Amino acid sequence: MKSTYLISVVLFVTLFLSDINHATEKIEFGYVGSLGPDFWHKLSAESAICETGTKQSPIDITPDDLKTLAEPPSPKFDDACDVESIHNGNTVEISSGKEEVPLPAEITIDGEKYELQQFHFHTPSEHRIGGRHFEVEQHLVFKSESEKISVVAVLYNVGEKASAFMAPIVNNLPEKAGNSTKLDKVELKKLLKDVDGITKSFTYSGSLTTPPCTEGVTWYVNKEPQSVSFQQFNKLRDAIGFNSRFTQLREGENNPENESIGLVDTYKVKKRSLYSRGYFRN
Repeated sequence: MKSTYLISVVLFVTLFLSDINHATEKIEFGYVGSLGPDFWHKLSAESAICETGTKQSPIDITPDDLKTLAEPPSPKFDDACDVESIHNGNTVEISSGKEEVPLPAEITIDGEKYELQQFHFHTPSEHRIGGRHFEVEQHLVFKSESEKISVVAVLYNVGEKASAFMAPIVNNLPEKAGNSTKLDKVELKKLLKDVDGITKSFTYSGSLTTPPCTEGVTWYVNKEPQSVSFQQFNKLRDAIGFNSRFTQLREGENNPENESIGLVDTYKVKKRSLYSRGYFRN
């Protein structure tokens, strides 16, 4: 009897731990081949929405979106000290480095506070504005106590002026997956000033741009791109490579041109222009 009881307890604990591990298991994905965006819906049951969802991100923001903008969020940013920069295999992510400890930045949407969990980068941009891609897109991921997610996207183009905000980040990049570095200070207050307090932004309801592509994410896409130097862009691009999901069609949208031209195709055109300007090495 005791033996049977002991076996039952062992089986229960094993299954319980198995469920925990499964629940916290990260989805392995990429941007090319069988792990690329065309196959994300097959990577897990949760990620099926990557194909079936009707409010997926990123999107091509058009002038029509200007007519339906919501009020910008109320932001409060402080500079972050002693933070961690980690290369997770798909991007470089900046966080506090401590579990459940957000970065010192928050936004308030409809009276609800969202805290900054981490920010990371995509090259080239995932969102388009009027059909145009940008060299870099930064995603600041905020979460509320009720587990709602909002993402502020900051766009960058290569120009003559370097970004003071980006300087410590690109000068201390972890270059390989699994590597991490420590940053003494990240000037989040300067970033907020650079983007005019997020008051000039497009907003819409979309999704995460990585598996499991969860919908219900409130997006704020900064309207005016910031400037990064060629050297800054080159370091970031060399570290993370191509890591952008192709543009998604929104519910009710039926544009043959958008259906036939994905991000990879437009990126090839964009990359050719960057080659001619010296932004990519052969």
